[in-house]
Amino acid sequence: MRVLVAGVLLAMTASAAADSITMFPLTAGTLPTSLAKAPAKLTDALAKSIDAEVANVAIEDAAGLLGCDPEATPCIEAVSKSIKAKRIVFGSITADEDGAVKVTLTRFDPGPDRQQRTFELSSSTADALADELVRVSAPLFGREASIEEKPVDPPKDDPPKDLDEPRGKISGVTWGIMGGGAVVTGLGVVFLVQASSIADDVRAAPKNTFQDIQNLRALEDQGQTRQRLGIALTAIGAVGLGYGIYRAITERKAPASVESTSMRLTPVPIEGGAALVFTMGVP
Repeated sequence: MRVLVAGVLLAMTASAAADSITMFPLTAGTLPTSLAKAPAKLTDALAKSIDAEVANVAIEDAAGLLGCDPEATPCIEAVSKSIKAKRIVFGSITADEDGAVKVTLTRFDPGPDRQQRTFELSSSTADALADELVRVSAPLFGREASIEEKPVDPPKDDPPKDLDEPRGKISGVTWGIMGGGAVVTGLGVVFLVQASSIADDVRAAPKNTFQDIQNLRALEDQGQTRQRLGIALTAIGAVGLGYGIYRAITERKAPASVESTSMRLTPVPIEGGAALVFTMGVP
């Protein structure tokens, strides 16, 4: 009788070669309509991943032919020997009221070596569940679990620059700096022209009497003062004008809210004339 049953089992699992891995179809309870094909798809996907042959009957049917309990290890070993498989794999798939899918897999090697794991799957379609089961169950079959590759979003292009975007405005302070620089430069030029004119007067002045000499010295001092003031004012004015132009260019390119520095020219009286103090800082 045992030989007859074994022959029936071999016939029912005719596609399984000797010393191969046999995968029994996953059994299922009540599943949502959308997952009606899940047991077959999960069975085929898992069998392909572990290089197993799919049996024609469930493990319960095979155990029933041998008259044993499919949950008992001796029964599973008897089934394994009957079909001459070096390993058998079977399991079940269930879904709860919330739609969560659980798959319990048993891997049995004659010896016996019985390993059982339950996997909770999160995918929503039969095909996705099959791929997920293959991935998460890999360690049960001595393979490393593959990492799910998530699609990488393509790099986002920088938004096109709005050519019509309003430019920054030149502030009143900047206009004042440029204007002040221009005025001071012009004033310096005036003093230099006066110094040059006084130099001509010095060369043409008489030098015959003591009074002529005194007048000549006073004229020379006046010319030197004009020359020093002219040089200083021209230099300071040029710096102020250049700085004002730089600020104007920067303000046109930068947002109007950008804080900028300011330049101040403060006249200070000194002996024999006046000086301008040049300072820079945040307005």
